[in-house]
Amino acid sequence: MEDKISLLLVDDHSVVRLGLKAYFNSLADIHVIGEAASGEEAVRLAQELHPHIVLMDLIMPGMDGVEATRAIKKVCPATQVIVLTSYHEDEHIFPAIRAGALSYVLKDIDPDELAAAVRRAHTGEAIINPQVAARMVKELRGGESELGNPFQELTERELDVLRLLAAGKNNLEIASELVISEKTVKTHLTNLLSKLHLENRTQAAVYAWQTGVVRRDQL
Repeated sequence: MEDKISLLLVDDHSVVRLGLKAYFNSLADIHVIGEAASGEEAVRLAQELHPHIVLMDLIMPGMDGVEATRAIKKVCPATQVIVLTSYHEDEHIFPAIRAGALSYVLKDIDPDELAAAVRRAHTGEAIINPQVAARMVKELRGGESELGNPFQELTERELDVLRLLAAGKNNLEIASELVISEKTVKTHLTNLLSKLHLENRTQAAVYAWQTGVVRRDQL
């Protein structure tokens, strides 16, 4: 099992967990190592099992998915969190991303696309539902005038990587467009995250939209 992507399922509905577990365990490269019915249980199991990926529901009794995500990222910073939810309203999206979730997908996603999101999260790449991305663009564009220019410390190439990242490109696509290696893309990404004091590429994309680095007509 060591070569498989380990997955922790978090949802308060047992039938949802049962279906997800059956699907993921039918795949050759993904293995469900635990299930949690609450945020508190998710944090405990994450700390115990150190999964590669947590598939996180948002609305649960007690500790919700946002608080659980924040707690998991504190105790297991290497674990990536994918939010899997039915909610695409702002009051759910933004807190989840700020808490450290890498990807945000809706429960009507195709199973193969969900598996692809898990695989991409394992390499640090984000998946954001298009409807959710549109909400981010619409709501965050208004903040650019208040933030000045937070990108003065970034090199031109780091800005190029950030623009392509915010436009939804993965590392391979960025490398191809900029005619550099994927390793170089990852280096630029690490540097820009450090300079902007951000945790992951999803937060970087949101920040780029918020500050006007990427305009809506560029997406």
